[in-house]
Amino acid sequence: MSLTACPNDQAGTSGDGASASEATGGLTESDPTATDSAPTTSDAPTTSDTASTSGDSGGDPGEEPPPAGDGEESCDAGDEAFVKRIIPLLQGRKPEGMREVQLLVSAIEQLDAKGQDGRAIVARGLASGDLYLHRWRTFFWEQLKINRLETKSNYGCYSQMTGAGDKGDLAAYIRDNDAQGSSFGPPFTMGDVMMSSLRLDDLSPMYRADMFARMARPLSGANITQEEFEVNARSNYGEIFESSYLGRRSGCLECHTSTESVTYNPDPKYNHFWALPGDFEGAIYGDPKGRPEEEVYAAFRWTGFVDDQGSVEPWGWSGSCGRFNPGTDGDILGIPGYLGGALPEGGQLFDIDPLFKTGFATLASEGLMVDGDLSVAPDQALAYLTAVNIANGVWKEMLGYPLTLAHSFPRNEKQREILGELADAFISDEYSLRTLLVEIVTHPYFNQEAPDLCDASTSYPMKAVFDPFSVTAADPNMRGNGVGDRVQRYSAWVLIESAMRAMWWDLPVQQVQDNEWNYPGINFLRDQGVFLKDAINGFNGVDFNGLLSWENQLASGTKQPMQGGCTGPLGQPCAQYEWIELMLVEASMVPGATVGDIAAAIKDRLITEPTIDGPAEIAAIEGVIGLPLDTPMSGADTGQLEEGARRFAGMLLSTPQFMLSGVPSRDQDPAAIPAFAVPGTDTESLCNVHAPLLLGDKFAWSCSADGLKLR
Repeated sequence: MSLTACPNDQAGTSGDGASASEATGGLTESDPTATDSAPTTSDAPTTSDTASTSGDSGGDPGEEPPPAGDGEESCDAGDEAFVKRIIPLLQGRKPEGMREVQLLVSAIEQLDAKGQDGRAIVARGLASGDLYLHRWRTFFWEQLKINRLETKSNYGCYSQMTGAGDKGDLAAYIRDNDAQGSSFGPPFTMGDVMMSSLRLDDLSPMYRADMFARMARPLSGANITQEEFEVNARSNYGEIFESSYLGRRSGCLECHTSTESVTYNPDPKYNHFWALPGDFEGAIYGDPKGRPEEEVYAAFRWTGFVDDQGSVEPWGWSGSCGRFNPGTDGDILGIPGYLGGALPEGGQLFDIDPLFKTGFATLASEGLMVDGDLSVAPDQALAYLTAVNIANGVWKEMLGYPLTLAHSFPRNEKQREILGELADAFISDEYSLRTLLVEIVTHPYFNQEAPDLCDASTSYPMKAVFDPFSVTAADPNMRGNGVGDRVQRYSAWVLIESAMRAMWWDLPVQQVQDNEWNYPGINFLRDQGVFLKDAINGFNGVDFNGLLSWENQLASGTKQPMQGGCTGPLGQPCAQYEWIELMLVEASMVPGATVGDIAAAIKDRLITEPTIDGPAEIAAIEGVIGLPLDTPMSGADTGQLEEGARRFAGMLLSTPQFMLSGVPSRDQDPAAIPAFAVPGTDTESLCNVHAPLLLGDKFAWSCSADGLKLR
């Protein structure tokens, strides 16, 4: 059966009598979701995404069944599970073992006892410091599609730092000034801007500056005219802008906009389209259904604008990030541009940046202003869609699945509710990533318990947020979502760096210059889904080739030649030796230590499960290490023991417990934690790193071998 791109395009539009409030899923005051008696019109979409086995719909033939009910149940997994979940996601590494987990659990409990929100305080504390900055700078490299090699890498702009980003002053200056006609003072790079934005905790300067920096290194072309090059360059920048900033694609607007969709139904039971209210596309494109791409992409004019001899360096940055000609001459294509309004002849980014500047500012200070007809000012529309897209991308990174479908709109009311709440919190705190992250990790859906430990009446107690198509299940009890629906593989950089940091190996190189072709481990990074360049745009998932590549690289448990930054204990200089080497030294100084103690220490380090349970697990570990677990260390061959310990570590790096996020290990018995710890990973050392970031001068505290104590 073949389907056209937009079957029955009149469904839910003003042409069939649907009001603006209905077209946005009824979020305005005349909310059709307030009643179950909303009529199902005969002009509902003729296509159905429901399989014939979906069960009785209770409505029109071919419609999917309504959800099992409006209620939802929460089953929190506890503080230990919460800590295990947030460390990799906030700091891009695995816990240092159960000692760190217990330390942070203790902090949460003591803060709660003082009437504070312990989880929020601990999460905000982890969302600070060098590890946090590195982890989220890397994330936004992926979100902004910054090429890591070849022509578009722009190494001198994105990877080289001048020190201007060591404080938030640079980002604040960009926030408050136009790109043209202002100068921060000392030259700086885009790498400085990214770090300064994270330190200021305002992402808007990063996004404004990146629009200019990415244009300094265009795609190259051979045997094509300058006009053909210009068309390709504009399309490349325009498509990245739409996806990375607006969360829109011009090709989708014919069928799905914020005010109408072919999947809209005025009956909320069968509505598959729940947009945030506002005619954002009309404000940005001049028409809710968009306009010809070449007119939108004309804003990204390259020829005659990007100029090594140009007179303007935005905000006074380093010339390596691009010099530009602010004039309107040189539009060799002669296409009238439109983005947030008609552009002047030969328009370019200096005509767009002021819209973002005022839009971000008024949105944060006054909130989104939507008129009764859903019209929105162009500058607010640009800023709001960018903020919503960031919130959706961060939620996806943290929980594995977006709050929208491929067309960039929520499919159900719960998805829209969460997306709107996250965007509002992010915007109202002036585009604070830390606030956005805390909102996400304290959301009830973030820390749900596994079904066998949860006392909910069903294994699928949540609304269909992670898998919105579960509502088509024939069994009404399966139409919600469970914790299994949010199980995901950690994103590629988090997974890779978690392994490197756990073993105290070198991190991967972030980027190489465009004239270098020896990117270390490029095949490994590509196979794990890292975004490398436009043509190798990455993925987040598990496939057979990726697993084989992971095993081939890490199964031996030996140091990998990634040639990036070195690692070591938290808050300390990089280690001279690998963790596994130092662990064996520490264990050897414990009287009576056995091979089993070594195995428990490795399990604790990599998957926070120091317990070894039962004969089957003992036999499996002995097979990997090559020695009986009750063998005293003093009686084992040193080389054989180290080789076996590395093999066991390499095996654990390939386990679901290490690679997957969503369901952490069960709460562990404190008595099982190894008696020895590598220097820097003991409780007191960890406390001395965490306490200042978590508690600062707001609480009186002390650290000792027994842990953290609030006074």
